[in-house]
Amino acid sequence: MAMQVSSLVDSRTRAEVEAEVIADYRASSPRSAALHEAARRVMPGGDTRTVAFHAPYPLVVQQGSGCRIEDADGRVYIDLLNNYTSLIHGHGHPDVVAAVEACLPTGTAFPAPNTYQTRLAEILTERVASVDLVRFCNSGTEAMMNAIRAARAFTGRDLIVKMEGGYHGTYDDVEVSVHPALDDPTAGPEHAPLSVLGTRGVPQNTVENVLVTALNDRESIERIMAERGSEVAAVVIEPVLGSGGMLPADREYLEALRALTLEHGALLIFDEVMSFRLEPGGVQEHFRVRPDLTTFAKIIGGGFPVGGFGGRAAVMEQFDPLRPEPLWQSGTFNGNLITMAAGVAAMKAYTPDEVARINALGERLRQGLREAVAEVGIVASVTGYGSFVGLHLGVDEVRTYRDAAAVDKGLARLLHLALLSEGVYAAPRLMMCTSTAMDEATIDEVLGSVRRAIQQIRPALVA
Repeated sequence: MAMQVSSLVDSRTRAEVEAEVIADYRASSPRSAALHEAARRVMPGGDTRTVAFHAPYPLVVQQGSGCRIEDADGRVYIDLLNNYTSLIHGHGHPDVVAAVEACLPTGTAFPAPNTYQTRLAEILTERVASVDLVRFCNSGTEAMMNAIRAARAFTGRDLIVKMEGGYHGTYDDVEVSVHPALDDPTAGPEHAPLSVLGTRGVPQNTVENVLVTALNDRESIERIMAERGSEVAAVVIEPVLGSGGMLPADREYLEALRALTLEHGALLIFDEVMSFRLEPGGVQEHFRVRPDLTTFAKIIGGGFPVGGFGGRAAVMEQFDPLRPEPLWQSGTFNGNLITMAAGVAAMKAYTPDEVARINALGERLRQGLREAVAEVGIVASVTGYGSFVGLHLGVDEVRTYRDAAAVDKGLARLLHLALLSEGVYAAPRLMMCTSTAMDEATIDEVLGSVRRAIQQIRPALVA
């Protein structure tokens, strides 16, 4: 595990700086504060999406254009979150808008196929070498649920193996060891983690069918497969661990997963809900490892709710309704006209050249962040791949979920609010991503704001 700095900030000065930062935030967002109070009267905590909430209250965003958004108080921010990586083109891309406007007068959803479904499926199967056939749904959660169901049906087994810290949506069977506390003794040791429920309300016996291993730890997964490989339906992994810290897997680790699953007759599932934006054919193209199934969402819907899953024909053909006993997969808005049309437009605009360009912007942002924190002596690690960026304060190296979980959360909270005050919209956990609406000048502007935000909290740093 990476070294953890127990206290980067003096407790007295931290309290003072925190009070100042929060006061500045409140002063700049009175309309958002009022709207949050109104929301609290009809939604628990005024919230309907837990990941998007942060104290003292989240900003209410009124509109967006390109790489910028505007809140209810009229303040403008560079959007470095892009709805948690899903808006690959930022806001209001003209091709996406035109596609949706053309479809709206004709209807939005029908209990029948449409031509845009086929075209989007063609795009995915053309771009991703491992995907022969694909089906659509409405979220990454649904995509993973159906991929796991397909794996269990195909193998006749129940057991799933996932990475500690891996987030695959809110389906019960993957709400396991998503964010276990470092001081939780039931989570087991770092190199032999144990399955723990990720949230209350999930049946306790879920952990009986879900095993957990550590990212990039070959000995751990080899031990699991040696002991229980004949029971494993699938190994599930994000090739770049998203909410677990923007952590790329090692090529050798993914190759080991592929070999082990083949050896034991299990399927390999890549969750590319987030990482599909990182290479034209998904990040699996970079690693040259072909999974049996891949899940999609985020960028393939052009900014509308979407999910998808696909893979080897032998596995996916289980869903063929002409089969005697097909796997059932349905949903009122699966493949709806608007999402499919927007998705086709978004994917057509996301060319290999654009992938390379925003990946280069991501690398420039990562390097700029390293320089910015080094200038003031903050112990930190910057992670990511391509257009993904993660900033981890208080730890000097991050390679696993447990490394990322050891961050100085108090300092991260201060910097997040200070960034908002400086016009940069990032995730509260300091996750960021670039979009095609950005250019070199945008990154220069972001890094200038980062330096000013750091100066805002600098009085709290230990000299």
